[in-house]
Amino acid sequence: MPLLTCTAASTRPLPRFKADLGRLADIRDFVRESAETLGVSSDILDDLRLAVDEAVTNIVLHGYDGAGDVDIDIAVRENDLVIRLRDGAPPFDPISATPDSLAPAEERTSPGGFGLYLIRQTMDEVEYRRLDAGNELTLIKRAVINRA
Repeated sequence: MPLLTCTAASTRPLPRFKADLGRLADIRDFVRESAETLGVSSDILDDLRLAVDEAVTNIVLHGYDGAGDVDIDIAVRENDLVIRLRDGAPPFDPISATPDSLAPAEERTSPGGFGLYLIRQTMDEVEYRRLDAGNELTLIKRAVINRA
């Protein structure tokens, strides 16, 4: 089944963002605007932004040792929303990774560690593929496209 992307009407390359925590607001805006344009139900937008925010944060903090980029493609497949994040960081498969302990804060030895858990909780499907020069993380939210 072909994907219909929010950039399908142009020949522009995929939106590329600097892998920098300071760009998260721009990325969240891009996700919201793209999802709205593609007809995503408004009650799903927060889940999408949270999942992408956590994924990009992991790329920035754990993937790159210095500067890098993240390409983001947001598309529709039937009534599903498909978000692909591509980076040039060293290989990391979040599908096979075990999320950090969900122990209470006072029992934890370091902050954070909930990103993979939050991604898995907010998305219906998460796929990983190693690319020749990086990683591709695909986040799928099922039956969220309103076709009026």
